[in-house]
Amino acid sequence: MDFKGRQTQKCPRCGGKALLSQTKCPCCGLSFSKLEVATNKAASERYKNHERNAIVFVKKTPIDLKKWKLILFGTLFGLFGAHYFYTRRWWWAILYLLGFALLSVCVVFNGYLVGVAGGALIDALAFFVGVYGICWIFDMIRICFGKFKIPVSLPKQSDVVVLEEQK
Repeated sequence: MDFKGRQTQKCPRCGGKALLSQTKCPCCGLSFSKLEVATNKAASERYKNHERNAIVFVKKTPIDLKKWKLILFGTLFGLFGAHYFYTRRWWWAILYLLGFALLSVCVVFNGYLVGVAGGALIDALAFFVGVYGICWIFDMIRICFGKFKIPVSLPKQSDVVVLEEQK
């Protein structure tokens, strides 16, 4: 299909291109209108049930999360991985916690670590701490500009009724 000069959207499931006027992805058949009711909580439940094929990563904030909370958590507690805990991306959140633990060790034991092995250990740790800090800054930029990907899934039928009642 030729998309020259036309506005397109990218499918969050397969990465294929679709025209803005299309309601379904021409490659995988994902209905774009269903993404409006997809929730992060449902994605977390599907992940626990090993239904990973039902999870899609989207850049638009789902209905059960608030963008201002994501920015607040990322800014104030982002070094702890709070923005990943809020979006239920547990593995990334744990990596951020480990990065903060490494940062804390470097700060607290800086004098001791400089004396060990001629400072080579502190140099190696400083590199990883620097990468950790840069990742946090990139996450904040992605959150503020709407490029941060959040896992969502369609809720099960019993959850859809509850979501409709909330509106």
